[in-house]
Amino acid sequence: MNLHNDLLSLSVTLAAAEMTSLIDLKSGKEILWQGDPAYWAGRNPILFPIVGSTFDKKIHLNGKTYTMGNHGFARNSTFELVSHTSDQITLKLTDNEVTMAQYPFHFTLLVHYTLMLNTVEISYEIINTDEIPMPFSFGLHPAFALDDPDGARLNFSKEETHPQTQARFSSLTMDDAFFKLSPTFILENPNSTAVDLCLPNRTVRVTYEGYRWLAFWKKPQAKFICIEPWHGHADFMEVSTDFTQREGTIVLDPHQSFHTSMTISVL
Repeated sequence: MNLHNDLLSLSVTLAAAEMTSLIDLKSGKEILWQGDPAYWAGRNPILFPIVGSTFDKKIHLNGKTYTMGNHGFARNSTFELVSHTSDQITLKLTDNEVTMAQYPFHFTLLVHYTLMLNTVEISYEIINTDEIPMPFSFGLHPAFALDDPDGARLNFSKEETHPQTQARFSSLTMDDAFFKLSPTFILENPNSTAVDLCLPNRTVRVTYEGYRWLAFWKKPQAKFICIEPWHGHADFMEVSTDFTQREGTIVLDPHQSFHTSMTISVL
């Protein structure tokens, strides 16, 4: 499925509701990482109903134990097409036998891709269609193509504090040496609501708002970097609490909905 205008061409697939391509039509450049099993076969999975995994790789819920893969099952699910207009694609995932075996809740996850000039807005709606409260975490994991495998400079819209050194910064060069110190760089409660990935012939701006965590990740010598807004996170240490009590877990009341979004602009 495709959306395009004079500036951008966006391709989306039913498999995992992923963007498979975003092309800057002015330069012909591909904006998104195209996947390479030698480094990372993924592209931009949706992380639901968990970000990362628990300490013991199990979901402990109301005295029962469930098995769920890293980052949840949305990344391995086939979505349904709800609508496809000239400027928007809407996809849907609902509970089924596979999801219920891992996560015993009835839900609907809607993903809306909207193309507006030089920007793609991706909005998400999670609906609890069950009769009981539904706990979940949610995150985004888009991978952006790099010209240089050693990394790129990122500029933040507001000054941030480095979580390890407490140094203030508004720009970072995230090269392979940077990620040797911290394989995943995570900001909690970021001040900024946008970050610019600055490349030699283009700038890609990612905007996000309301996310408690913002993470960055790449593999050594791989031509990508991930910019990841998260509601929730993997367990950083041994944790034995119920899934509903994990840090960052959202508990949605019956028949209520949760909304979040991000945008990607090519400047």
